[in-house]
Amino acid sequence: MNLRTFVTLALPRSATDRRRLQLLVLGVAVAGAFLLAGLRITRLSSGIDVLDGVYYSDRSADAYSNYLQEDGLRGGVALATVFLAARAFALAYQALKLGTAARDRRLAAFRLAGATPGQVRGLGAVEGALAGLAGGVLAGPVYFALAFLVQTFPRVARVLPRPDGWDLLYWPVFALVLGAATAAVGGWLRRGLVTDPSAAPEHRPTRFRARIIFAVVGVLIALAAMRAITTGSTVLGAGLLFVPAAGVLIATIALAPLLAYGQGRRLSRSGDPIKVIAGGRLIRTTRAAGRSITLMVLCGVVVGLCAASMFALWVPYAEGEGTWGDSMTFYSTGFGLAAVASLAVGLAAGASLLAGTADDLLDQRRNLACLSIFGMGEAHLRRSVQLQLTAIAPPAIGVGLAIGYLLTVLRESPGREGTALLWFVIVVLVGSALTWLVATGAAALLRGQVREAIDPQNLRSA
Repeated sequence: MNLRTFVTLALPRSATDRRRLQLLVLGVAVAGAFLLAGLRITRLSSGIDVLDGVYYSDRSADAYSNYLQEDGLRGGVALATVFLAARAFALAYQALKLGTAARDRRLAAFRLAGATPGQVRGLGAVEGALAGLAGGVLAGPVYFALAFLVQTFPRVARVLPRPDGWDLLYWPVFALVLGAATAAVGGWLRRGLVTDPSAAPEHRPTRFRARIIFAVVGVLIALAAMRAITTGSTVLGAGLLFVPAAGVLIATIALAPLLAYGQGRRLSRSGDPIKVIAGGRLIRTTRAAGRSITLMVLCGVVVGLCAASMFALWVPYAEGEGTWGDSMTFYSTGFGLAAVASLAVGLAAGASLLAGTADDLLDQRRNLACLSIFGMGEAHLRRSVQLQLTAIAPPAIGVGLAIGYLLTVLRESPGREGTALLWFVIVVLVGSALTWLVATGAAALLRGQVREAIDPQNLRSA
């Protein structure tokens, strides 16, 4: 089989396939743009150069934020771009893994027509390579647009340098590397293709006792560390500040699948058949939903931490106990950028959850097609998808906001508990309400997958 045949078979055939490909290309493009940005930040000169008798530095005082000019902070900004790129890569991986009913039927027919496992892997590699190359090519314009947009911000918010000539050299290299990486992942994902997706191995049961033990350990670590911080302990020095974060991370990873399972059980006990269907899907996808919940909770923690820190900074100035200055602007910008980055990661986690939900609709398409014959319409299934998403996303963000806010305000705002509690309620309620609105709107994006899932054609044997 030649390359032209592989390319023809890899091209999208339906609107759902095209949306999946667009999501894959977008994820790769954003990841490549962040990697180019991180590489540009690391190339900032560390000193003053002399060019034709003129003193020059690409970190001049009137050019960029202090977060780039100070050597101790610049590495953290570069590391943040790597984390954002990793989250975009995870979204692209989820899109590459995602299937659709029509695409799955084509692959099944491909196998039945005599294609070898190697040819199926080759088809997956070509599909990934095409999307990866397209994303790599788009990474350059996305990076340049982002860099020039940042230059229009006030100096304190210019956390991305102007592009230079090296970016034009690294751009095609990144495009080739991204294409090769997605090709390798695409071939790897097709290694275990089966004709009937329902024949895939069942999910392992959740180990509740072990997760509860780990959650208790994480909570105790976080509380003990916060107690040590508030009492002025010098144990571990500045490293003590990272211990509560480690405790919260352990507890979140352990409890996130239990939250999904608990919400699924709650919906399953309802007398509404639509809620029962949504609860059953949550119970079946506990692990996948738990991974997205973990990211959402951690993003909520960071946003809550930033909100509480800004409260601790602004209240003294509002009460006339402080004066506005460069330090206030510096810290406000840092907290604001951290919150925006966390929201971006949270949106990517939500997109991964949405992609996982779409994949679950594919896996259960025969069951859903049976239900459609017995009277369940497209509107009913869309409502169950909405219930599935809104049952876990708003609580995850709300819990994260509460944890981050309380861990910070207890240490930063002694004596202002009343005002802090009021802002705590506002932050949690507003954050949860906005998340509910986003989840409700996101459920509408799965109209194509819902329509394919209830198609009676799914009842045909391969």
